Amino acid sequence: MTRCNHITPRNGMALIAALVAMAILSVILTVVTVQVVKQRQMITQRHRQLQADWLIRAGIESAAARLLDSPSAFRDDKQEIAPNSKVRIVVENSGADLFIVTVDAEVGVEEGPLVARSGTRHFRRIETGGMVRLQAVVPDKQ
Repeated sequence: MTRCNHITPRNGMALIAALVAMAILSVILTVVTVQVVKQRQMITQRHRQLQADWLIRAGIESAAARLLDSPSAFRDDKQEIAPNSKVRIVVENSGADLFIVTVDAEVGVEEGPLVARSGTRHFRRIETGGMVRLQAVVPDKQ
């Protein structure tokens, strides 16, 4: 029995095909991983934007409640309504029971990226018959 010791070119093809398949699979998995990470970052950013919008709304409601109790201008820089965020509320009296409420919200204060939003609302405080109410008004364009 004689044995043939020479190697034909086909014997290494399976190994090369397996290496090429693994390289292609590695590239595909890398691309998918990068896409997942980017999508996660976009979702986090959008979540922070929505949270900032809702914090502005909450700040305006908080200022409106305070205006119903007392018709005076005030500033509140220490509102921490939600974790990892800051809300600044400024109420200015613009005369004749008109108030301008400005709310600045920042989300992502401790861990970035920071999202900052601002909102303004104008109110008229009306007292009639022992009742107090606020009416949202559209500012005059000058």
